[in-house]
Amino acid sequence: MDNTGWFLSEVNPAKHSTLYVAQNGLTIPIPLYELTTYPDGGVRTSVSDLSKLFIALLDDGVYEGTRILDQRWVEEMLRFHYTDSNKPANVSLQEINSGLFWATKLDVTRIGHNGTDPGVHTEMLSNLSKDVGVILFINTSLSFEEMRPSFDISRELWKHAEALKNEERVRGQ
Repeated sequence: MDNTGWFLSEVNPAKHSTLYVAQNGLTIPIPLYELTTYPDGGVRTSVSDLSKLFIALLDDGVYEGTRILDQRWVEEMLRFHYTDSNKPANVSLQEINSGLFWATKLDVTRIGHNGTDPGVHTEMLSNLSKDVGVILFINTSLSFEEMRPSFDISRELWKHAEALKNEERVRGQ
């Protein structure tokens, strides 16, 4: 992960995307910034770098045949907090569950991580069998209503990823 860091000084400024805030029909650039709460979402990375971490998480800490993450760390990052015996009354495990890093998404048809800060929205989703995954970065803060086109993009990415997986299965037979 050569293009990843917690602080502005750790990533080449030429590799940063311009961040934007959508407001009153305008897309306004905002300056790059750092967060005092950087561990909760301030990592700066590329799709390529995040893909390496994502693949390792989906494969119990192994990337391209090499263990890069301790399996205990992976288990803790992906462990869901709620079980039938300890869930709050207002939580339905058929609708949502979450943990330190991982959560169920889309009515428990996907698992992954997402986050939003000014000028940034990230989604990293996998199917439940962990053999198909998609990462989407958006460099603009949008309202929920303005996010609708990104849902379409995410759906199309998902269809493409599933098609690639199906092609791989056909070639493997």
